[in-house]
Formats: sequence, C-alpha cells, structure tokens
Amino acid sequence: MRWRFVLVLGGLGLAFVAVLWALHVAERRQLESQRQQLRNEDARQLGRWLEIADRPMQELLLDLAAAPEIRATFARPDPEWLRANVNAALADRSFDAVWLVRADGRLAHLAQRDGAAAPPELPGPERLAAAEHAGRRLNFFTTDRDALWQFRVAPVGTAGESAGWIVVGRRWTDDWLQHLGGLAEAQARLEAPSVAFDDAGGAGPLQARRMLADLDGRAVRQLVLERPWPADAEGGASPWPAALLFVAFGAALLAAVGLAVRRWVLDPLALIGDSLRRRDPAAIAPLLGRADEFAPVAQLVETAHADRNALQVEIAERQRTEVALRESQENLRHSIELRGRLARDLHDHVIQSIYAAGLGLEAVRGQLSADPFGAEGRIKHCMTNLNETIRTVRSYISDLEPEPPEKRQRFTDAVRALTATMHELWPVEFTLELDDAVATQLTNVVEIHALQIVRESLSNALRHGRASRILIRLQAAAAGGATLEVMDNGRGFDPVQRMGTGRGLVNLTTRAREMGATLRIESEEGGGTTVRLHLPPPGGAA
Repeated sequence: MRWRFVLVLGGLGLAFVAVLWALHVAERRQLESQRQQLRNEDARQLGRWLEIADRPMQELLLDLAAAPEIRATFARPDPEWLRANVNAALADRSFDAVWLVRADGRLAHLAQRDGAAAPPELPGPERLAAAEHAGRRLNFFTTDRDALWQFRVAPVGTAGESAGWIVVGRRWTDDWLQHLGGLAEAQARLEAPSVAFDDAGGAGPLQARRMLADLDGRAVRQLVLERPWPADAEGGASPWPAALLFVAFGAALLAAVGLAVRRWVLDPLALIGDSLRRRDPAAIAPLLGRADEFAPVAQLVETAHADRNALQVEIAERQRTEVALRESQENLRHSIELRGRLARDLHDHVIQSIYAAGLGLEAVRGQLSADPFGAEGRIKHCMTNLNETIRTVRSYISDLEPEPPEKRQRFTDAVRALTATMHELWPVEFTLELDDAVATQLTNVVEIHALQIVRESLSNALRHGRASRILIRLQAAAAGGATLEVMDNGRGFDPVQRMGTGRGLVNLTTRAREMGATLRIESEEGGGTTVRLHLPPPGGAA
C-alpha cells in the first residue's frame, strides 16, 4: 500500500511536469504560429512597399503617356519639351534614366540623371511587343555588370497603332535598399535566387522574400527584408524562472500531500494490516481511541478477530467430523470392494476348482474298473485340488490374500501348476510359452488378477468350448508392458451374445479394468477362442 501511494504521488509529479512541458510546447507553437503570421504579413506588405516605392515611376509613365505631345515627340523630338517634361523629372524622382523607344526599335530620346552609371541595353522591340501582347506586366529586372536594374514600360499609341514605348529605369543601389528598409522598418538586401530561405526558428529574426524576375519571368535576384523578432528586440525575459517556481510549488504541494497521506492513511492502514497478519487485536489498540474514520474500522477488525476465533473452533469440529465420516466411507467402500472381489474370486477360483474336481471325479467313475491305479491317481489330484480350495475359502473368510507374499508362487509357476492339474483332470494338451523375465516385472495385484483370468479362460475353454489344445503365452509387448494370451481350438462363441448371459466374461472385463489392463476376446462359432490381455508396465496398474 505504501509503495502504491508513493507511485501515485510520483505519477502526479510526473504528470505535473508533463503538463508544464505541454504548456511550454504549446507556448512555443503559439509563438511559431505568430512568427508565421508575421512572416506572411511581411510578405504581403513587401509587395505593397515595392508598389509605394515604384509609384513615382508609375506616375511619370502615366503623365508622359497621357501628354498630347508625346506622339509627335516620337515622330519629331522637341528638345525643349523633352527637357521640360522628361529631363526635369529625373531631378525630382528616384530613378536614373528615361528612354523613348520607337516601334521599330530606334531610340527617340534618352535622359539620364547626372552622375548616374551608364544604363544597360534595353530589350528589342520584338520582346517588348511580345510581352505586351502576352499581357505580362511590363515591370522587370535585369543585371548589368553585377548591378541590378529595374525597368517599367508603358506603350504609346492610338487606335491599335503603336508609336513606341516609354521606359523608366532605376539602378538598385545601397541607398535604394536602405530606403526600402526604412519603409518596411527592416534591413533590406539582395541575394542570388538560389539562396535558400533561412528561418532560425524562435531565436532568429523574421524574413520576407520576393523574387525579382526579368522580362521572361526568370528570377535574377531576390529581395530579402529582415527584422528582429519582437521578443528578441524587446529583450524578453525567459519563462523558465516562473516555471521553476511553479515546479517548486508543485513539489512542495506533493510533499505535503504525501506526509498527510502517510500520517492519516498509511500508518493506520499499516496497523490494521499488521493486526490482520499477526492475528493479534492488540496491534489496533491505538486506533480504537481515535475520533477519525479509522476508529470504526478498528472496531470491525476487533470483531473480526473474535469471529475468526469462533470460526476456527467450528472448523476444527467440522474437520474432526469430516475425518470420521471419511473413515466411515472408506470402510464402506472397502467392504463393497471386498464383497465384489470375494464374489469374483469365488466364481473364478473356488467354483472353477470345485467344478474341475467334479469333472475329474466324473472321469474316474468310468475308469475305476478299467484302470484302478490311474483312477486312484486322479482321485488324489481331486483331493489335493479340494484341499487347496478349502484353504482359499478360509483365507477369504479371514480377509487375507490367498497366500502370504513370502510363500506365494511365481506367476509362471502358478500357471504351470494350474495346467498340470487341468491336464490330470481333463484330456487336453497344453503349450506354455512363458517369459520368466517378463513375469518377474508383474506386480502382486497384476499377478493375482492375471492368474484368475487364466483360470476363467481355461475353465471356459474346457467346460464350454470342449477344447483339446490350449496355448498360454506371456511375452513383452512392443509398446511396453506385457501381453498374456490364452488360445484354444474349442467350439468358439459369439462374445457379444454371451456378454450378458453370465458373470464369467463380466468378471474378466472387471479384473482387467481394476489392474489397468486392456482385454480383448476374439472368437467365432467353430473357430476357437483367443483371450488377449495387454498388461500395463510396472507402475501403470490402476
């Protein structure tokens, strides 16, 4: 619990710092948005400032183009009129040269400012006419000896007949750039058109650019207006001191909340947890006298301790009752199992032995007159078999195994003894293929059940099948465990029809299931019978 509260407070602190950082990022984005807005506005204003700066050139072009004498001047220049209207305008306005160019390209007049540099060569009349016909604005730039010149052109003519053009030119000098910068309250400079736009972000100045194109629309220079970002110009203070103060306040608030939570929540919860863990109501004694919300909780914990003690007493009583009931159920189950086992053993062993003795005595009756000595031998075998049956019945009555483990025969010896007895009492030929190494791996339970299955199978083969040859085979199975087979050449039967007519086949199936084995009976009318039992490996019996 304590660490969870620490994690919660730590998470709140991180969330606080994250919110502060998000506010800082939002402020930076807002500043960047303002910069972009100012940059876009400067770009729009730059065109207006250039229009304002070019207004004297436009006014001169309009005045000269509207003068009635201008067409006559193109045909026959009047020096007096040109000095008064053209040359005099150069002294008052901020441009350097005026050309009057006839439609055939011949120069009608050229006026230059005193001391101005030699003007560049003008474009030919074809280019001027093509630009005018294409509707392009006749305001273009050109370079001459690394100097930038600006030209504005106005056509002169009436009724679709062109008399020529009036061309006004200005050389862009440092003084002119300073004049433009003064209009925009920025620093103006010229750069090559290939120079990329450089925005230093929130720490740099604002820049506005405009490409200056020639008559064909190709950029020859770019005009750059640069002015400082208002926050830099004002020397704005960094927001981090206020942010640090805000963080310090948040940390102090979280520390106070943490101390309060520990004093009023975590410590009482620790006492309650310690009391529940040690099962000791004395640990919550300090909380019982408090006047806060934990006093009722402590009283409930104290009551829970008393209820738990009473419950433990009741649980102990119920556990003793459950043990007694379980012992009774186990005794009952053992009695039921013993009854079933006795019923199977009586059927499979005792009854079969008595029946075999009866068969032997029946055979002796016909042999007494012909072979008295042989009949006497058979009678002795019958007596031995009956005495063995009597001992077995006594052991069943005493709820003991048929023989003590130290005196019990091996499985293979028991099978051999059983077949020897059957051979003496019945005219049948036995073939035994018994693997002693496999037999030694069989458990006591498996040996008992397997021997009873062999007895029942032999009894069925002799009593019902009238078999004359019987093969008993015990060998290792490829999949593990062992395989026990009893095969006879008797009359055979239908296992499905015989399953519900007596206890013999049912007992075989029950014994196989109890020792975890798999039983399969193969038989048909007149084709003999095979009882195949797949015995489990050691440790696999049920």
